[in-house]
Amino acid sequence: MKILYVAAEISPFARMTYTADLLRFLPASLQDKGFEIRILLPKYGTINDRRNRLHEVIRLSGIEVEVGEKVETMKIKVASIPNAKLQVYFLDNDTYFKRKGLFRKPDSEEFYEDNDERLAFYNKGVLETVIKLGWEPDIIHCHDWPAGLTPLLVRTLYKDEKIFKNTKIVYNLHHPINEGDSDSARVLELLGLPADTDIDNLTEEGKVDLLKLGLKYSDHVVTGNYLKDEFDDIFKELGIKPEKIQGSPEDVSDKFAEYYRTISDVE
Repeated sequence: MKILYVAAEISPFARMTYTADLLRFLPASLQDKGFEIRILLPKYGTINDRRNRLHEVIRLSGIEVEVGEKVETMKIKVASIPNAKLQVYFLDNDTYFKRKGLFRKPDSEEFYEDNDERLAFYNKGVLETVIKLGWEPDIIHCHDWPAGLTPLLVRTLYKDEKIFKNTKIVYNLHHPINEGDSDSARVLELLGLPADTDIDNLTEEGKVDLLKLGLKYSDHVVTGNYLKDEFDDIFKELGIKPEKIQGSPEDVSDKFAEYYRTISDVE
């Protein structure tokens, strides 16, 4: 079974929250159980190529991603998680990710003004990379608000891509604080969504909530160890009953292995 992980953090390469620590262990342990895993992460400026032994995947060079009126290209680099057989793919683009901060400025902790462009580029870039790979995921496993655009894109802009035809989407909330509640809906304009997309259904008073978008367009929703009732109102509003997959890293690994098999037709 092929599982694509969409996450903006994974230890030891980039860490914002404890989600990064879980993703250091979970995908590698699932690969040991026989799953075929791909992880795609932004290549932040804080990630040192030499120290982390990154190298470019030449056959994936020059992938183009449209962000509004701009077309950005990227390199794809790979590195192995220390003491694990699992490789991480890095989306390398100087315009959006060369800087030293992840989503906040290191000196002030304020969000970067162009985070909407960076998130549009990252979420679209993940899917463009998978298409270029020719690798058909049975499940796309999205993590927290930075990956909230991926379910929307798969079900709208990329709905006619054969590679995603049979793909199930899991949206996993780990952190109780939602930082994807934007002051504007500009990020939707940057995605280049189809003309028939109901934008009113994606916004509230001209604003967009990336986490809520992820919930709306996913097939399944999972909550992790640190969530209690923080998002219960949103779950109720959207008619969602999330699956709780919690416990020690080893327990979570076993539970996800079984969960993937349950929601997928693939053995």
